[in-house]
Amino acid sequence: MKRQPLALAVGLAVLASPLAHSDHHHGAMLDVFPSQLRWAGAASIPKAIELAVVYGDPSKPGPYVFRARMPAGTKLWVHKHPDERWVTVLQGTYRSAVGEAYDVPAATEYPEGSFYVTGANAPHYSYAVTDVIVQEQGIGPTGIEYVHAEDDPRNRR
Repeated sequence: MKRQPLALAVGLAVLASPLAHSDHHHGAMLDVFPSQLRWAGAASIPKAIELAVVYGDPSKPGPYVFRARMPAGTKLWVHKHPDERWVTVLQGTYRSAVGEAYDVPAATEYPEGSFYVTGANAPHYSYAVTDVIVQEQGIGPTGIEYVHAEDDPRNRR
């Protein structure tokens, strides 16, 4: 199987809106309000998950911030990213853990307001206990690679 680690980043880059660029800075400040976010799916993640770029371009070198929203019961199978990720749970209750076997009961439960860091190339998985919005930050370029090829939505045609 040909790996496409930057597919998520490319999908997010398509979502990148003008608000994520320097021409919308007001002096030394960049303002981004929830009503400005453009939510959309990406081929590299389950259909139930929608993403919105808040800052930067995940497909290019440099810092980026995006949000992911998913309904209760959504599973994100074991995967990894080339960069370290800083994750904040903005809404809902979320479970996540490092490991190559998907095991929701063994995952840590993160209530709204929680923060955690996943290391670069660390296999991990997650589950939305309730409707969830998480904010993820990192240094691009980034992407997603599934540990088990059968879990990659791009392989289900």
